[in-house]
Amino acid sequence: MYRILQLLAYATLICLSPPTLSGQNKVVLDSLAAKLTAMVELAQSSNFEQAQVEAEGLREFLKRHRIPVTARALTLMSGIYQANSDERSAATLLAAAEMDARRDPNPVTKAELLTALVQEYRKWQFPEQALVCQQLLSVAQDSIKSRERMAEKQGMRQKFDSLAVLHQLELSQQEQYIKIPKDRALLYGGLAGLVMLILLIRNMTMDSRWQKLLRKKEQEWEIIKANLEHENQQVSFTPVQEAPASAPPVIVRPPEPYQTGPRPNQICLLIEPNRQVVLYLKSLLSDRFQIETAQTQSEALELANELLPDLVVCDALINGHTGIEIARQIKLSERTNHIPVVLLTDKFGNDGKLDALRAGADAWFTRPVIDDEFDASVQRLLEARKVKHEQFSRFLQLYFSENRVPIQDPFLHQTVQLIETNLANPDFLPDDIARKMQLSRTHYAKKLMVLTGKEPVQLIRELRLEKAKVLLEKRAGTPQAISELVGFSNPGTFALAFKEYFGENTLLLYSMPQGRL
Repeated sequence: MYRILQLLAYATLICLSPPTLSGQNKVVLDSLAAKLTAMVELAQSSNFEQAQVEAEGLREFLKRHRIPVTARALTLMSGIYQANSDERSAATLLAAAEMDARRDPNPVTKAELLTALVQEYRKWQFPEQALVCQQLLSVAQDSIKSRERMAEKQGMRQKFDSLAVLHQLELSQQEQYIKIPKDRALLYGGLAGLVMLILLIRNMTMDSRWQKLLRKKEQEWEIIKANLEHENQQVSFTPVQEAPASAPPVIVRPPEPYQTGPRPNQICLLIEPNRQVVLYLKSLLSDRFQIETAQTQSEALELANELLPDLVVCDALINGHTGIEIARQIKLSERTNHIPVVLLTDKFGNDGKLDALRAGADAWFTRPVIDDEFDASVQRLLEARKVKHEQFSRFLQLYFSENRVPIQDPFLHQTVQLIETNLANPDFLPDDIARKMQLSRTHYAKKLMVLTGKEPVQLIRELRLEKAKVLLEKRAGTPQAISELVGFSNPGTFALAFKEYFGENTLLLYSMPQGRL
């Protein structure tokens, strides 16, 4: 429904103020309005196939009467093609609109059409055509700015001419003023300054006198106030009847504190010296992340190592120096290489992609950042983390089988090998893994959670149970013996954990005929 209302709004704007049809006759305008009305009604009734037929008719109508397509009309027809998933027609429409834009001598309408083309090419995932239109848009915007500068120059010239006329008028009026010789003017100025100095000294003297009077009055008031307090204390010594012992005490409850909403658990580190950009990015990310900011390279690397954020957004230029090196150091460090990095650059196309590759960034954006695209990219990074979690779970299920798949991450590979080596040791703890990998317990647990979605204790337990299942299926021993082989000191605890994880009983699995496994 939102899409239909949007199309209806675009069509209404086209009918009310078509910028390229002002010179056409009334019959052509009426026909165009009728076609647009029919197209909108079909879209409103979700009949997009017939709406596309009307769109094709509208294109033929515009071509026959040599009317260039407008930006709003382009968005309307592209939306109809998108609803019908007709990429071929959309490509033809966008190519024709691009030719109209190239032929348009007016840079203002040309810029509007190119802006719409860039958006639609991106929607249809035509990056090369979007880049070409973006370059044409830059040329059109430069032309607009050139015209504005010319108009500003003409306005300045007119103002200069007006100032010249006013100067001539002022010179003519000065002839009517009384002229005083310079030495006499200096004399008058000196006398005026002397008078002002005398008045200033007199004012300071009066001010000092009033301050003395004020201090005297304050002392008198303090004496009167002390006397009054002394009299009140004497009156307060009179006996007062005590309240009955049965009277309950009055309990004053403090007001409840203001309750705020829960803070997000994830942390985002913004490495950006521009305060305006930081505020803008905070408005996009603050609903999902706790925001921390850094403005220098040393501060950024220190925060990244201490906080281990869930996302890093880094500008390619930090205080005149390259910010690519900061992102590269984050991705090369064993401590922080798991953190996704988004690079902000002022370059387009392959140049921006080259900056991202040099930094090892997971995504890159050209400034100014478009909020919808940036939000979608961040969401994709978060969803990619969930996909990695699912892949690791699949890896665990196949780890002790013949269909084992290799794991590429050195951190996870070393972790799994250490656990496998110590499966039979019931005293083996996550602290032992963190110590052997030369990491703190907190850092190891957070990095493992980011990469696998599992706590260290949970990972050790699941590997032990997966190994136990393989041994039970191969009948390598009794459930009690196998529980000891995989590090469970209590067979009852092993049976409960196995039942909870696999939903099967160890004795039933052990006694099941081999042909039914």
